Amino acid sequence: TQISPKEGWQVYSSAQDPDGRCICTVVAPEQNLCSRDAKSRQLRQLLEKVQNMSQSIEVLNLRTQRDFQYVLKMETQMKGLKAKFRQIEDDRKTLMTKHFQ
Repeated sequence: TQISPKEGWQVYSSAQDPDGRCICTVVAPEQNLCSRDAKSRQLRQLLEKVQNMSQSIEVLNLRTQRDFQYVLKMETQMKGLKAKFRQIEDDRKTLMTKHFQ
């Protein structure tokens, strides 16, 4: 079908891919309209927001990994301190026993 340039956006065909997603072919009213059309601008803005969110999530993921490594390191240090305190307590008990003997 011939579509005149002023008729606006029209769906030329639609189908469903094997994953169930809808695939549509649309006809723009003018050949160069896509770059300045409001729908196209909204899609670009949405894409920018998604990219910004993806970057933010990546930064948060890296921070979370770094913090997790820090927590693991602190946990190891705490275990080491507990072992030292136990050794000090055992040494104190041994010294007290020897002292009273």
